[in-house]
Amino acid sequence: MLGIDTNILLRIFLTDLSEGDHTPDQFALVRDAVVGSREPFFVNHVVVVETIWVLRQKLKYSKVIIAGVMTRLLHMSNVMVQDAAIVEASLSGFIAYPGDFSDHLIGEINKRNGCRTTLTFDRAASKSPNFSELQR
Repeated sequence: MLGIDTNILLRIFLTDLSEGDHTPDQFALVRDAVVGSREPFFVNHVVVVETIWVLRQKLKYSKVIIAGVMTRLLHMSNVMVQDAAIVEASLSGFIAYPGDFSDHLIGEINKRNGCRTTLTFDRAASKSPNFSELQR
């Protein structure tokens, strides 16, 4: 198994979505090394968060489009996503409630590890059932 960094993961999807300003050589390298490979690849939470940040902040993709891209990632036969069920639940929260994907991932990880809530000062995140806004 090999790990995939954010810049590789982005090129998997940007090639497919015909977006971005990367050299054709990079797309070809990714296509040959990853997309057509039978070797399994691992994508950790940090790479998922960074990828979603780039898609949302830099490329201005909607939450729905991002969820579609990430759902495709979760169903790729040669890719293992760290705690895929947690990522999937976090995507649902990301679509349903305000806040960044990273907020929803934090809340979901904490919930799955026995936390009844996650305290925050972030008003957007506090709209999710996994968070409670800390107030006076």
